Amino acid sequence: MSSNFPITIFAFLLTLGLVVIVHELGHFLFCKLFGIYVKTFSIGIGPKFLRKRWGETEYVLSAIPFGGYVKMAGEGVMEEIQDTGTGTERKYPLGTEEGNAEVAGIDDHIPPHRRLNARPAWERFLVFVAGPLFNLVLSFLLYTGLVLSNGLQNIPFTTVGEVRADSPAMTAEFKAGDEILTVNGSDMDNWGEIEEALVPVEFRKSGVVSPSLVVVRRDGQTVSLEIQPLFDSEAGYWSLGLEVWNTTVGLVKRNGPAADLGLQLGDVVQSVNGSTVTSFSGIAGIINDNPETEIEIVWMRDDQLMSGIVIPELKEVQPGVMKGRIFMEPFYAYEKVGLGTAVAMGYGRTIGTIRITAGVLRDFVMRRLGLDAVGGPLRIGQAAGEMLSWSFSHLMYFVAFFSINLFLLNLLPIPVLDGGHVLFLLLEVVRGGKPVPERLQAIATQVGLIILLLFMTFVVVLDVWKVTGH
Repeated sequence: MSSNFPITIFAFLLTLGLVVIVHELGHFLFCKLFGIYVKTFSIGIGPKFLRKRWGETEYVLSAIPFGGYVKMAGEGVMEEIQDTGTGTERKYPLGTEEGNAEVAGIDDHIPPHRRLNARPAWERFLVFVAGPLFNLVLSFLLYTGLVLSNGLQNIPFTTVGEVRADSPAMTAEFKAGDEILTVNGSDMDNWGEIEEALVPVEFRKSGVVSPSLVVVRRDGQTVSLEIQPLFDSEAGYWSLGLEVWNTTVGLVKRNGPAADLGLQLGDVVQSVNGSTVTSFSGIAGIINDNPETEIEIVWMRDDQLMSGIVIPELKEVQPGVMKGRIFMEPFYAYEKVGLGTAVAMGYGRTIGTIRITAGVLRDFVMRRLGLDAVGGPLRIGQAAGEMLSWSFSHLMYFVAFFSINLFLLNLLPIPVLDGGHVLFLLLEVVRGGKPVPERLQAIATQVGLIILLLFMTFVVVLDVWKVTGH
C-alpha cells in the first residue's frame, strides 16, 4: 500500500465531509428557521450506518459518503428518492394518487403548516438555495481565514533573473543581475511592489500604462532605465519581460522526487543538468521537458554545496498535456494583514474562483473541453491527498475551490439537484401559484436521477482509467 494512501483517504473524507455537512446544514437551518418539520438529516446516502434521534429529527450517517440529504415533511417526490436503500419501502409509487395518500398517512401527525409544500414560495426558495449558498459562504470564510492566518504572499527579492527576448525589458536594456532599487522614485522591497509600480492595478483595464523610470544597481553602479509595458491582447495581460531572480526552494511536497532528493525550504538551486539557472521558470523549464529522465541538481545550503540526481515524474498538468514534475515551489515570504484586507482578498478570490469555474462549465457544455476535464470521486480524493502532501493550507484552498464547484453544480436546473427544485418553484410562480403536477415532477425527477447516475457511473469508470492507467 502506498505511503500516501492514508493521507489521501483522510484528505478525501475531510474535503467531502466538510462541504457536504455545510451544504446540508444550510438546508437544515433554514427549515428550522421557518418551522418546517425535518424528518432526517443524513450525511451520506444509501443504507443508514449510524442513526440517532434528537427531538423530531433523526440524524444519520449513511453508508455511501458521496452526498447527503435533509428529508422534510411535504417534500413530495424527493421522499421516495431519499428512502432508496434505507430500508423504507412503499407500496405505491409517489406521484400517484395512492402514493400521495400513503405519504399523507405516514405524516398525519405532522401539522399541515409545518410541511414544505404548505409554506410560501419565498420560504421554499430560500430552503432550496440555502445549501449552495452555505457552500459559497464556506469558500469565502476559508479564503479569508487563510489570508488572515498565512498573510499576503510575496517574492522577497528585487533582482532580475531573466530578460525575455523581444520584450519591453529588453528594449529598455535590462540585464540579468540588475538589482531594482526604485521605480518612479519609490523604494522597492519585493517583486510584487515592482510589478504593481510598473503596472498599477487601477490602470490594468484602461489600456493606458505610462512608462516608468527604474533605477537599478549594476556592477556596483546605479543605472537609470525607462520601461514601457506592452499589452498582450492575445494573452490579455500587460507584458514586461522581466523574471525575478529566485532559485530559492519554498515548500516541498512530501514523498515527491524533490523531497526524496533531499531538497529543503531555503536551499538555493545553482544549476540543473549543468545549466546555470537564475529563475524558477528556468528550473521548471528543464524539469518539465525531461520527465522520467535522470537530472542532476546542484544547490547551496547555508555555505555547503550539495548535488544529487532526481527523476521527474510524468504528470498530467492539464487534460492531454503531460510534463515532468519534482514537486517543489519557489520561495515566498508572507506579510501579515488586517481583517479588512483579508476580507477584501477573500471576497476577490471567491469571485475569481466562481468566474473560473463558471468558465470551465461553459466550455464543457459548449464542448470546448472534453470529458478528460471531468473529475469524479477518485480524482477528487487524489487531488485532496496531493494538496495535503503540500500543506494543510493547500488542502483548505482546495476545499474552498471544491465548495464553489458544488455551489454552481447544485444550482443547475436539473431535477434531483437544488436547481431543479428552484425550476419547479419558478414554474409554480409563473402558473399563478399552481404547483407543477406531482406526476410530472416525479417523471422529470426520475429521468434526471437516471441521467445523473449514468453520468456518475461514467465519471467513476473514467476516474479508474485515469488513476490506474487501465
